[in-house]
Amino acid sequence: MKTYIPSLSRYKDFSAGPLMYMTPEDRANTIYVVRAAEEDLYRNALAKKFPEVNVLPCVGAGIAETRQIIGQFAAVQGEDKFFMIDDDCRFYVRRSPEEWNLIYMDPSQYSDLMLLIETLLDDYGHVGVSPREGNNRLGAGDRMHIVENTRTLLGLAYRPADFLACEHGRVVVMEDFDVNLQLLEKGIPNCNIVYYAQGQRVTNAPGGCSTYRSHAVQDAAARRLAELHPGIVRLRTKENISGGEFGTRTEVTIAWKKAFDGSGR
Repeated sequence: MKTYIPSLSRYKDFSAGPLMYMTPEDRANTIYVVRAAEEDLYRNALAKKFPEVNVLPCVGAGIAETRQIIGQFAAVQGEDKFFMIDDDCRFYVRRSPEEWNLIYMDPSQYSDLMLLIETLLDDYGHVGVSPREGNNRLGAGDRMHIVENTRTLLGLAYRPADFLACEHGRVVVMEDFDVNLQLLEKGIPNCNIVYYAQGQRVTNAPGGCSTYRSHAVQDAAARRLAELHPGIVRLRTKENISGGEFGTRTEVTIAWKKAFDGSGR
């Protein structure tokens, strides 16, 4: 299973991203998906530190279109499963099956996580890795401990056929939530892995979606999500302490299990 990392204007420093947690073999199976105008910048920067990593130039105008292109590329390549990670994602693992405390994972554990995701995609149309925040509330368990039909973010794995059967680009940001809900509403379950976790340093860090995600864009996307999934998505205002300049914004509360339970499967 290949890993795809969509990235924009973050070629100067890879130290806070997922490459730091991978073995050389995992990095050789990883593709940075970047704007065509930045292809050479990424190739040159990666060659200095992570020469195993491939680069794919992309014409996507934003993250929603870029993710759709990644799914189409995976399908054309004959891949039956693929994994997408945000370029500022960090990975964690629990100290033991009996403890919820998280530590940074090492490369061998990342390889195990990839194998686990591949296995789960046999039964689930969409697999995520639990967020660091709130992981301690999910109960103790071993590497097979999962939570079904819930929110996923940052690290997202799909089967191309299911992923491409969804409508893409209906919202500029939070498009991953829209795709997740479409799958659940089709009766295709998802799951989050609990033993491993992921997180990012700050919301809307320079580069990436921050180049176009404004309060107005966020607000419009949240309201559109509520229109697309009535009775499932409701609006709220969130003040993110670690959110930097993005700070207070319109956010959504989503009844994930209700979306699946009402699918009529």
